Amino acid sequence: MLSLLQAIKFLTAAPWPTSREAAPQEVAQSAAFFPLVGFFLGIVLVLVDRLLDPYLASEILSVVLVTVLIFATRAAPLADLASTWDQLAPRKNRPLAGSRIGPDLGLFGLLAVLVVIALKFRAIEVMGEARAPGLLLAPALGRWAMVVLGYGASSTGEDEQEIDVDGIRGKQLILATGLLLCGVFLIARRVGLWVALWVSLLALGSRYLLHRRLGGVAGKNLGAVAEMSEALAFVLFATL
Repeated sequence: MLSLLQAIKFLTAAPWPTSREAAPQEVAQSAAFFPLVGFFLGIVLVLVDRLLDPYLASEILSVVLVTVLIFATRAAPLADLASTWDQLAPRKNRPLAGSRIGPDLGLFGLLAVLVVIALKFRAIEVMGEARAPGLLLAPALGRWAMVVLGYGASSTGEDEQEIDVDGIRGKQLILATGLLLCGVFLIARRVGLWVALWVSLLALGSRYLLHRRLGGVAGKNLGAVAEMSEALAFVLFATL
């Protein structure tokens, strides 16, 4: 139970689960519950969708839903996305300092954030009958991708005050995957499994790229891959 509360506090804006600051190793051990936290976020999105759908056009509702998701996660994954892409940018395009969205945001980071948000807006808008399963599963798939990325990765030593990437072990991956796939199959059947496959390939490809370019995986890279995987899941649910 404590691990679940630590996962909620790490991944969301909820201030209430536990007042004690978890050690980075403890956060890594809670990774098995990351998809479950994603399901919680998805439930919030589905409830907001059901509440506002009779009153708002789909274009406006998609903006509202993405905004709710951003606030629910403290915009931390978006900040991690920007920082990661600035790291991967050619040296001349990197910001001089800083790792969060602000005055030092680089061009690559800004473009990554804009593209991901635009994809989410449009995918949710055109999702149609798949909207409820997509809203419920995409956040869970994004948080599962964090575990897939972290397992077997070498830590760069950055952001170790938040999560110890080296602490994500096979046990966490197996539990997270089992939990995720059960939910995906029950809710979306074969389509959900196909989406999960593509999300896993994105996470594995990202791990390879990060090791080649940056020498390993940092905590902020987990958030970046969660954001990209979530956007990919929304797009796939809108198109499959």
